[in-house]
Amino acid sequence: MLGDLADKITMLEVACRRCDRYGRLRLSQLLEQHGDMRLPELRLILPGDCPKIAAPTVGERCSIYFPQLLPKPV
Repeated sequence: MLGDLADKITMLEVACRRCDRYGRLRLSQLLEQHGDMRLPELRLILPGDCPKIAAPTVGERCSIYFPQLLPKPV
């Protein structure tokens, strides 16, 4: 949930596995705009105007992820 991150980070890194899109979004603004949303649901909203959002095959579609939330390699 977005709210669970509020005391840990101020900016949320967002990237796409299919293209070079990358950015950082202010967590306080995300909470204000979307409420305490689950991250998988947020992944469906964030691509917005990405040209790959409606790609014909699933393997080509926009694939948003949050790099800083991935587990660190051991």
